[in-house]
Amino acid sequence: MRHDSHYVDELSARQKDAPQERAAAAPQGVSMPAALRDLCQEFEGLASCFNLLEQGARPLRERLGLSLARVGVQRSIRYAQQLRILLEEPRPFQRELRLDDAIRQTFDEVKEELRLTEATLALDLPSAPLMVKADMPLLQTAIRACAGATIALIEQGGRPAELQVSAFKADEAVHCEFRQDSFAMAHAPSRTVSVALTAARRIAELHGGTLETRATTAGGTALLLSFA
Repeated sequence: MRHDSHYVDELSARQKDAPQERAAAAPQGVSMPAALRDLCQEFEGLASCFNLLEQGARPLRERLGLSLARVGVQRSIRYAQQLRILLEEPRPFQRELRLDDAIRQTFDEVKEELRLTEATLALDLPSAPLMVKADMPLLQTAIRACAGATIALIEQGGRPAELQVSAFKADEAVHCEFRQDSFAMAHAPSRTVSVALTAARRIAELHGGTLETRATTAGGTALLLSFA
């Protein structure tokens, strides 16, 4: 370990700069310690899932454990991606992409999560390619965030529900709507939902678009993700 005066001065300078660096990194409206705590809880839940696999060779138990583990991993990855969007300064590399393909890919990834949530999926996508000018990784993160937030709201509703997803072009913009009539987000969404929607909204704004939320007449929530 170094003990020279230069090293002591260097450590002192770092300590003086550190609070400023942390203050600049924290995004508005999101408590990063609380968000990271949630991420740790996700991984703890994942670890407990593997305990099911160690308690015998019951096929049903094994299948359930693997399903829960897979969904836990997917949710943790999504959460980490969303936190990165809030902490970093993304620079979109925009090119012509098929929004309908990106939506199909996302819901192919979360089909196990939908099954465990007892949610059915209704996709209403155009038969012709629906093109959007966007950054592919950011576009996928935004769609996954909206899909995950909607599934989380269905879970909060505590009963089987249908997740309705539609994509269309209107007013020179491309839109994707996520709708469920099981649970109204109201004014107190969970932290997981808040982080997801904050990240999706930021990505939309980076592309000149918006993310709108509204209550449905049936008592649920609709998210409208739009790209200019």
